[in-house]
Amino acid sequence: MKQTPLNDIHISLGATMGDFGGWTMPLWYKGGQIAEHKATREKCGLFDICHMGEFLVKGKDSFAFWQKVLSNNVASISNGQAQYSFMLNENGGVIDDCIVYRFSEESWMLVVNAGTQDSDFEWLKKNALPDMTIENIGDKTGKIDIQGPTAPLVIADIAGRDKIEDLKFFRFIEDFDINGIKVLLSRTGYTGEIGFEIYCEADKTIELWNILLEAGKKHGITPVGLGARNTLRLEAGLPLSGSEVRPDIPAVGTPWSFAISFDHEFIGKNSLENKNGTFFVYPVEIDGKRKPGHNSKVIKEGKETGELTSEILSVSLGMKPAGFIRVNTSLETDEEITIINDRGKEFKAFVKENPMVKGTSRKKMTVMLEKYLNLS
Repeated sequence: MKQTPLNDIHISLGATMGDFGGWTMPLWYKGGQIAEHKATREKCGLFDICHMGEFLVKGKDSFAFWQKVLSNNVASISNGQAQYSFMLNENGGVIDDCIVYRFSEESWMLVVNAGTQDSDFEWLKKNALPDMTIENIGDKTGKIDIQGPTAPLVIADIAGRDKIEDLKFFRFIEDFDINGIKVLLSRTGYTGEIGFEIYCEADKTIELWNILLEAGKKHGITPVGLGARNTLRLEAGLPLSGSEVRPDIPAVGTPWSFAISFDHEFIGKNSLENKNGTFFVYPVEIDGKRKPGHNSKVIKEGKETGELTSEILSVSLGMKPAGFIRVNTSLETDEEITIINDRGKEFKAFVKENPMVKGTSRKKMTVMLEKYLNLS
């Protein structure tokens, strides 16, 4: 099992630790998962995300390389901008979902998921072009996310409001200074709330965590584990690699079609064009107070049409069971389905719009700074 640089800090904070993608990670802390979820939605959450993988790609062929291996079109982003995308296999299945950062036409960083980073790296090397280099810098890189409505106040207190107030959604700042630590500060998010991803040298991670935790005290900052991270991302309508998107399922019929641009040639494009509409992914709310359980089946008009891919008790929806389903037929918003678990128990469920909970992630930085400064 791998450990992040913050492992001892998590233990000292009373975290319940667990395995995630081959890493020992905090699942929740003493206050519990529900409190951490609420803190992120209402104030500010602090996340250890050092388990994620980071690759640097440089060289004259790097632009053409991304056009080949990513489903989105990197021609649509500029220097200082990030983009969500899929890496697809020849059958159109999702090897991984990822975020690419553009420093220049010949310099980029790709951020991938923890459990697949080694296989991702091998796949990318296999598809590399002659005039480029690719380097796995995951072991050298620390990553801390600070998310929630008061997150901008924390960074403004440390670095100055003028340094961040023009930072837009899916943009980033290189060589950002946090108390003498040079970091990459980006604004993408996996919780649905406004906030930042902070990349630093691995040996600076502990110092950076402590700076953020201290500066965030007056803004309600709370360390948050992977349990609440999962409930937050599902409410925000974002997929979990290996669940909603998988290598054996073509990446069509999902709420994340914005990650696919058919105006360029990429691995898996032909398969997607030929299999469009084979599967559909929808968020659902489930009647009752209990989750059906993993491996539950979706029934429509007496026929099995798919499966429940993720499930949570949605804190923001009053602890209502919710999740994502994958089915082989198109459904309408508010359409009723039946979910049957492996014990034969039936649950009534309804298709919902994505996302089920609309957060602050796309709000203007200046608006959030003013609003929460007045409330603090």
